[in-house]
Amino acid sequence: MAKRLVLDAKLDTSGANELRSELVAAHGEDLIIDASQVEFLGALCTELLLSARHLWQQQKTRLTIENASNALIDNLERMGLSLDDIATGEPA
Repeated sequence: MAKRLVLDAKLDTSGANELRSELVAAHGEDLIIDASQVEFLGALCTELLLSARHLWQQQKTRLTIENASNALIDNLERMGLSLDDIATGEPA
């Protein structure tokens, strides 16, 4: 069964340590990230999500984004990214 992680509304530098801890706790398991509450996504938390995607791909586990808020999608697009850049989809 996949682990679930609900992202905070504000994912800025001050929230990076908590996000990192939650990702480390889910390491090695399929992970479903609920992004419905996200109102802001900063660069540092974006880097954490990109790194998590890379690790999950290496482990051949899934990292899925559900209920992505419009703000999350907009923030990613401003950085030249999309949801596909932070989710693995099916295991490799």
